[in-house]
Amino acid sequence: MRVKGNRIRSVLLCAACLLFLGRPVTVSAQGAPYTSLTIDKDGYPVRTVDGYIPGGLWDKIGEEQMRKPSDLFISGREEMYIADTGNKRILVCNLQGEYLREITEGLEAPTGVFVTEDGLVYVADPKAKKILVFTEEGSPVKEFGTPVSPLFGKSAQYAPSKLVVNRSGTIYALSEGNAEGILTISDYGDFYGYFGANETYLSLANRIRRVVFTEEQRKSMQKSVPPSACNIDMDSTGLIYTVTQGTGGDGLKKFNMAGNNMFGQVETDALVADVAVGNIDNIFTVSKQGYIYEYTRDGELIFHFGGIDDGNNRMGLFITAEAIAVDARSRLYVLDSGRGDITVFNPTEYADTVHQALALYQEGLYTESREPWEQVLRQNGLFDYAYRGIAQAQYKLEDYSGAMEAARLGGAGSTYSSAFWQIRNKWLRENIVAVFWILVLFVILGKVYSRWGDRIPGIRQVKKVLHRLAHTRGARELGFLKYVIKNPADAFYGIKNEQKVSVATATVVYLLFFLLFVINKYSCGFLFKTVPDGQYDIGGDLVRTLGVMLLFVVCNHMICSIRDGEATLKQNYCSFIYCFMPYLFLKPLVFVLSHVLTYNESFLISMLNFILVAGTGILIYFCIKEIQCYTYRETFVSIFLTLFTMLILVAAGFILFALMKQVGDFLTGIYKEVYYRGR
Repeated sequence: MRVKGNRIRSVLLCAACLLFLGRPVTVSAQGAPYTSLTIDKDGYPVRTVDGYIPGGLWDKIGEEQMRKPSDLFISGREEMYIADTGNKRILVCNLQGEYLREITEGLEAPTGVFVTEDGLVYVADPKAKKILVFTEEGSPVKEFGTPVSPLFGKSAQYAPSKLVVNRSGTIYALSEGNAEGILTISDYGDFYGYFGANETYLSLANRIRRVVFTEEQRKSMQKSVPPSACNIDMDSTGLIYTVTQGTGGDGLKKFNMAGNNMFGQVETDALVADVAVGNIDNIFTVSKQGYIYEYTRDGELIFHFGGIDDGNNRMGLFITAEAIAVDARSRLYVLDSGRGDITVFNPTEYADTVHQALALYQEGLYTESREPWEQVLRQNGLFDYAYRGIAQAQYKLEDYSGAMEAARLGGAGSTYSSAFWQIRNKWLRENIVAVFWILVLFVILGKVYSRWGDRIPGIRQVKKVLHRLAHTRGARELGFLKYVIKNPADAFYGIKNEQKVSVATATVVYLLFFLLFVINKYSCGFLFKTVPDGQYDIGGDLVRTLGVMLLFVVCNHMICSIRDGEATLKQNYCSFIYCFMPYLFLKPLVFVLSHVLTYNESFLISMLNFILVAGTGILIYFCIKEIQCYTYRETFVSIFLTLFTMLILVAAGFILFALMKQVGDFLTGIYKEVYYRGR
């Protein structure tokens, strides 16, 4: 019986093993030689669960060693085409890295390869200065040499390096040394023109030179040439993607058929090398240093991983990453030209869940995407993009309060605005009659008070107390703020010559200004808040507001003293803060409106902010003019010199701080040296 029982247990164990081996293997994220990051709702990088881990390394294709490879492409038949530049060939293998064949005829240094749906292989060879077309087996079909067209330009360089081809056979190619844009060539070799050129970036110094230099000096300046795109890809709908090195927030572009960039600012690596589009239009880029980025089709970063190898040859890190491709199962293939190998990255279960949710979300199936987004959050509660998806799902289900909460967590201002608009409308529909009668009641009470208010017990005493308070010195000086807008010239004359405002009251107004600034910055409505929830920097705010204001007062007094101004430092101090009367009166209204308005009415807040800024600027100008007894021109000059003096003092302060820090570090080093040697 014991033998029989052992046999049964053995059979059951084998069956369990077979069942386990037959199941799809979920890749574990343990052992990745890098830290995976994502971007939170405030634009800061945060740690996330690994989305991809290295799953294999091909240092050879079959028995073939690659030499300085520079591009790869995965065809619809799941065959990989590799531009093996140093060996003057196109290597073809399957997705297990097994050698299939190669293409060599007519190739000198191929750097770009693309395979169409009907099996034509297009190769860009900058050394041969040609685009060559082959069959899948490697038989030459045709080639495209230098375009013969006035549109191309006589001095334009033709050295095609990368290319894509749309379904109609039109070629979009990048050419080394040609900054005019993407070359567009028909299937018959006709040159259609350039497409999607980058803009020219001018430094501030060059902009100033162009303004002040003479015509001859401008001609002698080095011409500003826009940066050339370094790589290109195409999605299933025919949209073109390019990456450009050294342009920061403009490094990744997505062009429609009209040649317009569909992205705004998308932060990319300065050394970005290649771009590839995945199955759900998610976008992958890789930098020369091996950093891999995955974006949504709208340019939102969701994964950032990889890195440069430190010499230990760790799989998943690179020496010189050159190209990236993605297959139908979302596996990534990254080509390292420095080592001549390809690293395969497998998506984790977490990445698969993100992609499942993202696919539904991008197709507008917000309700269906809710469950996978919640699965994502159960694995990583810091993935803010998931909250945006849940917010859309809640909005679709008409759970507007839940949508607002999720939208706030995910930083989805537009969804929050739409949900709040719905809640506000519902409240107005339910309470508009009550609001109307409350307003009528207030009007009636106002009429009653104006007629019989003095006869109501206690009202007369309250009015006497308020009257006495209104006639105290501090209240009169604070009330003088209203007079500034009525007649600025007389108001500043009164502050200067009639001591309408004391230093104590002016200091109170300075503090009131700072209080309003802090309250509006940290407690205004979510839609109009400029700082992340829970983030405070009161000390920095104090320097940026009262510190800058007092620096302006001191610098202006110094400049005006040199330029025969008539005001004292005390008069400058008291007058300057009263120039901020528009801010003190309008900012509370802006604060209240920020809690009741949506993006649809945001122009009201923008208008009020413009009025208070413009009004404050005008009052500062008239203040300096009146208290210093300047002409219009002298006032402008004194303001300009004041701002320049502030800039010089701030720069000197930074330099002094840096020097003192260096001296402190030096003295600390000496102390540590003496201390440890003495021991």
